[in-house]
Amino acid sequence: MNYSFTIPASHPSLKGHFPNNPIVPGVVILDEVIHIIKKLKPELTVTGIPMVKFTHPLLAKQLVSLEINEKSDNKISFNCTHNEIKLVTGQLSLKSKV
Repeated sequence: MNYSFTIPASHPSLKGHFPNNPIVPGVVILDEVIHIIKKLKPELTVTGIPMVKFTHPLLAKQLVSLEINEKSDNKISFNCTHNEIKLVTGQLSLKSKV
């Protein structure tokens, strides 16, 4: 499954995350990934992030391509890239809300 997103230059976290060189904080990228997964799987909740690796910085307004792979009923892996440059790779643990 492939999706995309951008973080706007007006995002409040960018003001303090390196003045004059605003880099999107990793937590903001993860929040967007989790938000997309929650839309896809509303019956599940994220219970953990067993692995995440940030390999390249993301700037505001850059288009992020998100690839999601379901590993099992309770684990999803993901990769975020920009112009084929890997930004983030990781896994999320999930469980049913019921």
